[in-house]
Amino acid sequence: MLFLIDENLPFSVGAIFIERGFAVECVGDIKELRGKSDEIIFDYARGKQAIIVTRDLQFANPTRFALNKLLGVMVLRFPNEISITMLCKETERLTRDLKEEDFRQLLVIEPGSIRMRTIS
Repeated sequence: MLFLIDENLPFSVGAIFIERGFAVECVGDIKELRGKSDEIIFDYARGKQAIIVTRDLQFANPTRFALNKLLGVMVLRFPNEISITMLCKETERLTRDLKEEDFRQLLVIEPGSIRMRTIS
């Protein structure tokens, strides 16, 4: 399973998934994606069968993107003022017990909670 970390998140978010044995790519490290539109990132994730991990709510908008074309989307909804350390700790804690198939849907992670919605 491949997680594509959007450039609005630090690499340390990707490290959470690397530690669990998953593959991770970061948008900021991929020359053809750096600074590109959400549509290009969406198409890349679709082609790679990757799960997009982002802070961008637009990726969760089914009127903008055909979410059923993606393996999954994880939106991290944390205040901008939260430290990277706290963001990573909370993301790790809330996703710790998820099974691989749980990531194959729309996940919205907020401080203290996780919401899951099947992508259809």
